[in-house]
Amino acid sequence: MNIIQRFKQGLQKSSNYLKTNIIDSIKSNKISDEVINEIESILISADIGLEVTNQLIEKIKQTKNNQDANSNLILKLIASEINSILIKCESSFFSQNKSKPNVLMFVGINGSGKTTTIGKLIYKLNDKNKILVAACDTFRAAAVDQLNKWSNKYNVDFFGGLLNQDPASVAFKACEKAINEKHDYVMIDTAGRLSNNINLINQLKKIKSVIQKSIGDRHLNNILVLDGTNGSNMISQVETFSRAINISGLIITKLDGTAKGGAIISIAKKYQIPIHFIGLGEKQDDLHIFNAKNFSYSLLGLDF
Repeated sequence: MNIIQRFKQGLQKSSNYLKTNIIDSIKSNKISDEVINEIESILISADIGLEVTNQLIEKIKQTKNNQDANSNLILKLIASEINSILIKCESSFFSQNKSKPNVLMFVGINGSGKTTTIGKLIYKLNDKNKILVAACDTFRAAAVDQLNKWSNKYNVDFFGGLLNQDPASVAFKACEKAINEKHDYVMIDTAGRLSNNINLINQLKKIKSVIQKSIGDRHLNNILVLDGTNGSNMISQVETFSRAINISGLIITKLDGTAKGGAIISIAKKYQIPIHFIGLGEKQDDLHIFNAKNFSYSLLGLDF
């Protein structure tokens, strides 16, 4: 299965909803005001968001007098416009800072998939890089055990603190170890936290601060992991975490399990934060570098 097929398969729930409903709304092959209003409702209900929906509707209105306008043309028009928004957020951290070590601090709410995402990234990066995995979720023994298992599976170095140890001290010691032992990447797992929990957000600021003291700003990437099944609720998470620690990139997981994949477009439009990867399944190779065109056309169930 090639990468385009993987995107189409992974986004099938979202594309089935959008494509089926948009085609059904254009029964007469005529783009009337009634049809446009119906498409607008479909886009909003897919969590694409009001601002992006308005942008798409303005494009669709331009086809009202086009005698050749049909559902396929409208789907391609929507996909092209979505691509123009998302392409600004294409960015893989593989091409970022070449100085060592690169520290990737993973943050997000409970259940977003941070720990599993780290495991999948180890699989992607392990061949050509020396990796240190740091378990800073010291409040949850299961998270530490899971990371330790991932590390053992791929034979990468692991650093874990004691249960209930200060996560910031674990992060600092891990970074010092990475400097001394010349690791290419340090992957730091943090505890899941609700974005409205001030104490836990302050703890995250402390972890970031001690990492900066150890390795400096230019080495640190703050990666927010979002659960794609949360739809438009992801927007408030981006807002809160960005305000707290200046998010440098996004990874969006579990998109294969939702019809709300369109919420990514609103996030891209509003924040223009790089989207590094998207998760399109549970297997170790189901974490894919984000590609705007693949995503945009797959979201509408289109070949290109």
